[in-house]
Amino acid sequence: MHCMRKSNYRYLAAFTLIEMLIVSAILSVVGLAIYATLNNGIKIWQKVNTPLPEEDLNIFFDRFSLELRNSFKFTGINFSGTKEMLEFPTLVNSLRLQKRTVGKVIYIYEPQNQILNRYQLDFAGVYMGETNLTFRQSLRNIKSLRFQYYFYDKDKKEYLWQDEWLKEDLPLAVRLELEFDNGKESKKFTKTVNIPTSS
Repeated sequence: MHCMRKSNYRYLAAFTLIEMLIVSAILSVVGLAIYATLNNGIKIWQKVNTPLPEEDLNIFFDRFSLELRNSFKFTGINFSGTKEMLEFPTLVNSLRLQKRTVGKVIYIYEPQNQILNRYQLDFAGVYMGETNLTFRQSLRNIKSLRFQYYFYDKDKKEYLWQDEWLKEDLPLAVRLELEFDNGKESKKFTKTVNIPTSS
């Protein structure tokens, strides 16, 4: 009898060891699946929350296009521009008046800092001769930038681009060429905006 109990005990001990191995294997697989799921979740979260420089550029182009399309002739605010600066009348959100009103928008490129800054001033500020412009937005990592102005030359009877605009009339279109450095590579972008109110 005593021998039989001993053999049963050995059998039970071996069975428990097999159970432990199976449970360990199952826990390993479940743990690996949980780790993979959490790791993928963290990667997705990091990717979603990583700022994309091109996204800022697209938002900038949309705003720039909207403001230029809303540009018009307005007494007291001239449309003028060079290769690195553009100033024009358009509709702006006035903090002073708490509404959308006529104002002046200025884009200035600073090559030494590789920044394109946007400033604005509502018509009340223009009328009172204020020089304290409201800073609204900047676009960084701009390696090069150039504004150009499209017009019809009546003497030559052809359409031309030029680097400066000092005339009283509005140009037919404005072209913005820039080279953007996203940290990995430099990319060139061109945006041409027609001005509907130009003659």
